[in-house]
Amino acid sequence: MNEIQIRNLDLNLLLIFRVLMEEGSVNRAAEQLGRTPSAISHALGRLRDQLGDPLLVRTGGIMKPSPRAESLYREIQPILCQIERVVQRPAPFDPATSTRIFKMAGAALDVVTTALIAGMHAGGPATGLVALPYTKDTLGQIISGEVDIAYGNANFPLPQGLKAHNLRPLKRYVLARQEHLAAKDWCVESWMKWPHLVVRIPSATHGTVSEHFINLGLERRIGLHAASWSVIGSALKSTNMLGNFVALCLLEGQGGKDLQIFEPPKPMPELNFRVIWKAELDADPAITWLRQVFISSFEDLLQQADNLLAASEIIRPRQGAD
Repeated sequence: MNEIQIRNLDLNLLLIFRVLMEEGSVNRAAEQLGRTPSAISHALGRLRDQLGDPLLVRTGGIMKPSPRAESLYREIQPILCQIERVVQRPAPFDPATSTRIFKMAGAALDVVTTALIAGMHAGGPATGLVALPYTKDTLGQIISGEVDIAYGNANFPLPQGLKAHNLRPLKRYVLARQEHLAAKDWCVESWMKWPHLVVRIPSATHGTVSEHFINLGLERRIGLHAASWSVIGSALKSTNMLGNFVALCLLEGQGGKDLQIFEPPKPMPELNFRVIWKAELDADPAITWLRQVFISSFEDLLQQADNLLAASEIIRPRQGAD
């Protein structure tokens, strides 16, 4: 696009186009924008003429985007989010009266999300939360403004434009059902004898447990590849699988508090989490409030997990075990 076209392009057309892409309907876009369907159709026609592409074509009763439309949407979405944030008048943030819906990306720990929204509602009863998975795109989404904060693996450097607060390192234990036969002779051989439960996290590429076992020269057998930590308690409680997890997982899902806890026969890497936000929003009152609530809620969970550990009889490896 040359300079004259950029000068003549109405930014409102791109705003309407974004809503059309998200709603997939002229009528729904008109309702959301407070305009008539005829005005929305006219705006779409003008943008088609400007870009020389049909953009959205009605097929089988739905608006189907062209490849050019999909590419345009991906490019303009973060730009429009940034423009909206820049031009909006800064307003004092009062959690007690705020109705803001925050977006947080994080590991699939339901207990953390539950604790966070409880902490938010304690001080901001009308605030809301959209919980998203932590993926390879999360850091870019924080920079673009699509995600407010995230928490995840702290074992790699952050790109420029982000800030983070490292949370307390978490020790890994081996979890199993009560009266598991491994307790009779707990050693490396027992550890490798029984199948393991693992949680597959798409973004976990640094300092994984699997990587650690390879470095130890140990080969384990996987009994279940789970998509969420919420299954840990029930899956371990009803099988002979072992799980190499932090004590925080004892609070997750059903049955976690009934599990037996083993000291790993070989040292395991600690799990290092951090909460991440955009650097330019470091002093933003809303983001500051949100991350403070998150940190406080997370620490409360760790204290609950520590209390469970203190009340448990932890199985130690037999002396002399390899």
